[in-house]
Amino acid sequence: MLQNKHDIRTQRTHQQIRDALIDLIFEKHFDNITVGDITNRAMINRSTFYRYYKDKYDVVLKIFEDAMEKMKKDLGLPKSSLKYLNEEQRSDPWVKLFEHFAENSRLYLAMMDDSCNIWFISRLRSYIISMFREREKLRSSFIVSKEECSPEIQEMAFLFTANALIGTIDWWVKSKCTPNSEKMSYLFRSYFKNGYVGMLNKN
Repeated sequence: MLQNKHDIRTQRTHQQIRDALIDLIFEKHFDNITVGDITNRAMINRSTFYRYYKDKYDVVLKIFEDAMEKMKKDLGLPKSSLKYLNEEQRSDPWVKLFEHFAENSRLYLAMMDDSCNIWFISRLRSYIISMFREREKLRSSFIVSKEECSPEIQEMAFLFTANALIGTIDWWVKSKCTPNSEKMSYLFRSYFKNGYVGMLNKN
């Protein structure tokens, strides 16, 4: 019972610290935020902060790691095969991905702020590429006969998709997540299926 209460208090403290940092990012440049600013906003003392985090960069890192873990959980495992899926089922992972960003839009707005932009986006890009890699490897394991593309082409495809997705998400969360997740999923998939000119002509 005592352990449960301690765990709840610890979780609450973590959330207070992270919420405080996110609030402050909307108010001032990340470089100008101090540990004192964070502890004052979270209404905790500095010793409590340092019990859990080394510095403000450590807080951002933990926020990022938790966000990526949640993204992975929200997406679920890739389908074993796309062959027998209808269009709605095929688009489902993309809808879930955009729903994840919509549900956590305040977090991504803060993390994609100019003061955190380079650091966060670099790690977000790396994570998305590794996620694509993992999902493609798992999906490919279900395919008996498949024409292989070179590792260089595959990595280029992952990089193009990750950069396009990050740019789209940055614009979308700043646009208050309109259009909705389903429409964004359709538009994003349409771009990669039909290309730039095809998307403009079709939509």
